[in-house]
Amino acid sequence: MLSAVILEDEIPAAERLRVLLNDCQVTLLATFSRAQHALEWFALHQADVVFVDIGLPEINGLEFADKLSRIAGPMPALVFTTAYEEHALRAFELAATDYLLKPIKIARLRDALTRIRQARGITHTEEEFACFNVINRERMQQIPWQKVAYLMADQKVVWLYTYDGGIFELPKTLIYWEEILGEKALRIHRNALVMRHALHSLVRLDASESEENARWGARLVDRGEVLPVSRRQLALLRRELS
Repeated sequence: MLSAVILEDEIPAAERLRVLLNDCQVTLLATFSRAQHALEWFALHQADVVFVDIGLPEINGLEFADKLSRIAGPMPALVFTTAYEEHALRAFELAATDYLLKPIKIARLRDALTRIRQARGITHTEEEFACFNVINRERMQQIPWQKVAYLMADQKVVWLYTYDGGIFELPKTLIYWEEILGEKALRIHRNALVMRHALHSLVRLDASESEENARWGARLVDRGEVLPVSRRQLALLRRELS
């Protein structure tokens, strides 16, 4: 499932796009009304596509796109949204995937999403796992995998930890979830499975030990946590973060 971010300072326009993306089965990771806040988010996170209103205050959409290209890891697809056509040429000079006029029509949105999937080589069969289904206050809740930081096994229970501090119990074993998540996650310890997008850096945990016997941990994006890394997985994690 594609993941998206909305950068839009008009609340009704942002809400309409949110509804349309939901209808198109796109996971919305975050919504921002100021470009600087979105830039700070993209410095730490990733998304497949960002929908950018051109007429933003302080930093307009075109300036945002230029700044984003300098800080983002994998660059998200850019889709500009506006009520005017006058900025179209400049938008495509900035490698925009599409340019949608407000009010956005769902047919045009679907066309843009199709082009993004094709450009990224994403097929529907590769998108089968989109969300974790958890029980929260006796109700079923879906958590997009993009919002998950890591999974931790504690005896016979697997716990899911989200970026915003949520903790949820999962059915099945950690091995089961490792197989389901595939390349989305990385085993760092026998009891810990970390989402690749959540890995920030390696941290040495005991300066007194020799290099050969030192213990290491994985620092996570946004959460400030450090999870122990087993010696068996250390070389793999170093390659991942290099």
